[in-house]
Amino acid sequence: MILLGLLALPLVGYLLWLVWALVAYPIPLTYNLRSLWQRKVSTLSTAAAIALVVGIFVVVLSLAQGLSVAFVSSGREDQALVLRPNARYELNSTIERDRMRILKVHPLVQRDDLGPLASAEVVVVKLFPVADGTDTNVTVRGLEPTGLRMRPQVQLVEGRWFRPGLSEVVVPRKMRGRFPGLERGGSVRMGGRDWAIVGTFDGGASSFESEVWSDVNDVMQAFRRESYSSLLVRLADPGRMEAFTRAVDDDKRLKLEVVAEKAYFKELTKAGDPVKVLGNLITLILTGAAIFAAMNTMYAAVAGRTREIGTLRALGFRQREILASFQWEAVFLCLVGGLLGSGLALFANGIQAGTTSLQTFSDVSFAFTITPGLMAQGVAFSLVMGLVGGFLPAYRASRLPLTEAMKGG
Repeated sequence: MILLGLLALPLVGYLLWLVWALVAYPIPLTYNLRSLWQRKVSTLSTAAAIALVVGIFVVVLSLAQGLSVAFVSSGREDQALVLRPNARYELNSTIERDRMRILKVHPLVQRDDLGPLASAEVVVVKLFPVADGTDTNVTVRGLEPTGLRMRPQVQLVEGRWFRPGLSEVVVPRKMRGRFPGLERGGSVRMGGRDWAIVGTFDGGASSFESEVWSDVNDVMQAFRRESYSSLLVRLADPGRMEAFTRAVDDDKRLKLEVVAEKAYFKELTKAGDPVKVLGNLITLILTGAAIFAAMNTMYAAVAGRTREIGTLRALGFRQREILASFQWEAVFLCLVGGLLGSGLALFANGIQAGTTSLQTFSDVSFAFTITPGLMAQGVAFSLVMGLVGGFLPAYRASRLPLTEAMKGG
């Protein structure tokens, strides 16, 4: 970290000097900005190339942002998941019925008028056809009616909730565009039986928008499960999470472990790691192309304006003033592209997509999420491209011999 800071010191110093030069040398900077306007075709083509790269950069970042929003918004501070030791994920966990009964009456579990706020649940995966003709695993969650009350971010928007014993399911509204045949009134084939789709819910941008829900006993019967996958509990006091964890861990009858719900879903954000790696690779390749485009444009500008550079030198402008002016010309050119690219990225905001979680081997639906912070990163990214791509041409312009520049050679 210290070495990185030492390496960054020259760059920080150079940036501070450029900011100072912006105020100290206004005349050549004005000349450069007018020159960009006069060279409309090359200016627009380079700005468009930068905009393309910045737009892709922001969209790639929005993939990870969308996945993060989907998982982080899924958990509550006062809720925990009880799993089999070392299971890590619900899909790999099993809890027998007798242990479930012991957990539900634990004194630290919150109760309301209908009983303890604890939902015994089972999680399985089922292959669903995707609109593009492929198939992918989708998480099917069986839960108790209490589980619906414990997830206030999930709201029914159409139809009704499933009823126990009737082989009924409810599906996320945002899955219907990617998976055909999930309209209310239709049916899906799972576990050797047809399940009626009786309702549609909105998951509030949580990971539950990637799951099909039904009654826990119906799912266990259809998929021949003798045990549950997990227990979702809400604690009477959120500050007793550690105490509840110790109590479950120390109870020799249970041999289970507790994971805070927020921590559990934070672990699942690793589903986006392959997307991030691929996106970073694409961005790296396009960044090199964009820097080359900016550098090529600036070299052409310097080559075509040697006589003008010589005139500036003859008027008394020093080499460092010429360097600053051409460097700012490159930065401004890339800044225009960065602003344009960040704006264009907004068209991707809210588009539904999906990926396969390497943890659960099931589909994760999410939406591209363009935030002001991501757009600011895109603009900053374009400024870096302007600095890197414009430095060598600006340095060359500042070092042109006066006699050669005046001859236009």
